[in-house]
Amino acid sequence: MTSAFAQVDVDARCLSQECEKQGCEVGLAGVPCPFHLIDMDGPGSPARGSRCDYLLVGADDGPNHDLYVVPLELKSSGFHAQAVSGQIAGGAKAADRLVPRVRCRFVPIVAHGGAHRREVDKLAKHPVRFRGKPYAIKLMKCGEEIAKHLQYPAWR
Repeated sequence: MTSAFAQVDVDARCLSQECEKQGCEVGLAGVPCPFHLIDMDGPGSPARGSRCDYLLVGADDGPNHDLYVVPLELKSSGFHAQAVSGQIAGGAKAADRLVPRVRCRFVPIVAHGGAHRREVDKLAKHPVRFRGKPYAIKLMKCGEEIAKHLQYPAWR
């Protein structure tokens, strides 16, 4: 029997080992393996139209999920909620096409170097949809480890 992760067919040209763009970097220490870090701007990317910077897809070692899916947008300074919400939504659409129809832990994230409170409040009011369900977009600071924002005790 093939694992859900093995069914994720990604063009190797768009895979990355580092999560850094526009002067914002996110650490990957502690992220469960195996995983694919997909550069959505890279050649062979599954993105169409609006897109986030990266899509992190991996084997979830938790008891109730087969995969974790993390659309990730990186901003070195502030952001406009409407723009990043659209970019994350584009990542969610690409993930829906790429990831097999199995249970997923879906965690949309915007990493930033500082944001205006008004934009943070706007973002909180606009969840992104994945497979028909709304998900709040989480915020993290540039330079932090992504694993601590996935809120799964075994990942901490």
